[in-house]
Amino acid sequence: MNASRAQQIIESTKEIEVLYNGTPVWLQSVDETKQTVRAYTADQPDQEMDIPVGELRES
Repeated sequence: MNASRAQQIIESTKEIEVLYNGTPVWLQSVDETKQTVRAYTADQPDQEMDIPVGELRES
């Protein structure tokens, strides 16, 4: 995935499943400079993480 697609997913009104290491994650924001996405998993919403956009997969 790239940063612009991640931003499109965040802004979408549809629910689009995104996987990180096979686990669904919710995207919150994109840092285009660092090429990372701030995200969390559904089962641990209080544990946000920064993920390189290249490691995300759209299912």
